[in-house]
Amino acid sequence: MADPEGGAVRTSSVVTDRPEVAAQLIGRIFARTRLDLDAVDSEFQFRVVRAETGELACGVQRWGFTGRSVSEPLSTFATVLVGDGSMTQARSGRPDLTLGPGEVWRSDTVQATHATWTPHSTFMTLHLPLASIAEAAGSMTDAPATDVRFLDNVPLDRASGRYWADLVRMTYRESTAAQSCLASPLIRAHLVRTLTTAALNVFPNTIMTSQYLSDGGHVGPATLRRAVAHMYAYSAQPLTLGQIAQAAGVSSRALQKAFTRHYGSTPMKYLQGIRLEQAHRDLRAADPTYGDTVTEIARRWGFSNPGRFATAYRRLYGVHPSTTLLN
Repeated sequence: MADPEGGAVRTSSVVTDRPEVAAQLIGRIFARTRLDLDAVDSEFQFRVVRAETGELACGVQRWGFTGRSVSEPLSTFATVLVGDGSMTQARSGRPDLTLGPGEVWRSDTVQATHATWTPHSTFMTLHLPLASIAEAAGSMTDAPATDVRFLDNVPLDRASGRYWADLVRMTYRESTAAQSCLASPLIRAHLVRTLTTAALNVFPNTIMTSQYLSDGGHVGPATLRRAVAHMYAYSAQPLTLGQIAQAAGVSSRALQKAFTRHYGSTPMKYLQGIRLEQAHRDLRAADPTYGDTVTEIARRWGFSNPGRFATAYRRLYGVHPSTTLLN
């Protein structure tokens, strides 16, 4: 399942019913966490499933004991989704917060996190690089991207929490699938963009209250042509809005406004159209007798859902992609 950039989807699973082995594993897996095991009963079990691909990591842990942990400030954007049981988080200057099934928590990047949990609790974790969060923030505001700060560890409201929980479950499901579509660098990059943008809309942060860019200055036809040329040249690679804007010589926000004004589309939607065009080219050149398939070609160009790919393809070319492949 390797991709051209070496970002294979790597999964691992560990299960043990021996507390001393669990303690060693926990110390290795959660290197920045100090852990105390309390009550251990005859049904003790510790289970960890982890998946990593590129800059994205997620996992599930089942803690078969009551315990307490102190985690040092993390160097990633990390959240915890409670599956079974409950977790209580201590908050500086505020009452402790107990989270039940379906509720989420953002781990702190500034101060240590103190947590306790009930026996046989299950938690789903998700890690994203802070640099990706900063890049997404940079396209939303005129403040320096490095200035983004999260103001709370819980979502804005229940609806936001449910939305984030659904994204976490979907990410874990796709990461641990037997033939994960996240082995495709284009699909993985799209998911990371979705997650980082969602994080900035779900968890309270300074971007929500900062001054948004009103225009970003004039962007002329030559600048747009540079942006489009860069998209074509690197359409087979993961591209971010920031990278396209940098190649065009303007800010991300200015480029977004210019594309909307001139093309009626965002830059990333325009890039998706280019990739659909490239998929059409590959389908015409493919040979099904050599094992070429619509699904494989769609994934090559960043389309993880065959049904949505077929709909978009038929809308543009008037036929089902399999028709092009077989002709």
